[in-house]
Amino acid sequence: MDTSLILEIHMFFTAIYGGLIAGFIYDIYRTIRYFSKPSKFITYLGDLLLWTVIASVSFYVLIKINWGELRGYIILGFILGIFIYYKIFSKFIYTICIKIGGVIKKTTMGIISLILYPFKFLKSKSSPTFKKIKKVPIEIIRQTKKYKKIISTKK
Repeated sequence: MDTSLILEIHMFFTAIYGGLIAGFIYDIYRTIRYFSKPSKFITYLGDLLLWTVIASVSFYVLIKINWGELRGYIILGFILGIFIYYKIFSKFIYTICIKIGGVIKKTTMGIISLILYPFKFLKSKSSPTFKKIKKVPIEIIRQTKKYKKIISTKK
């Protein structure tokens, strides 16, 4: 085989690899959106960030495999890589990402509750005192309204 043909086949398979990476990045993004449930505006920002990252990875792969020359089989390789990823790997990888994300979320929530425990404890112990302090101004306002006429007419 001619060395240039072998080189082009290598570039094609590397482009497929770049498509697989793009699909994996998208699965990670789907997992993050699954757990964070962002608003519409944050979704737009996340989509913009996703496509920026995927474009950067694609350009990096393109620069590494053939010095940035864009050819038809390179585009076909990226598309084929994304297609292969979603038909073969996506269900398995996404399930694993969801499980890992659940473990990370549970661990993070445990750490946060452990950090906040002393503050919740102090709040529960001092809560009756704060309720009494809150009641005093309200009671003063009620009494003032009740005796307003008497107070205002008194000389």
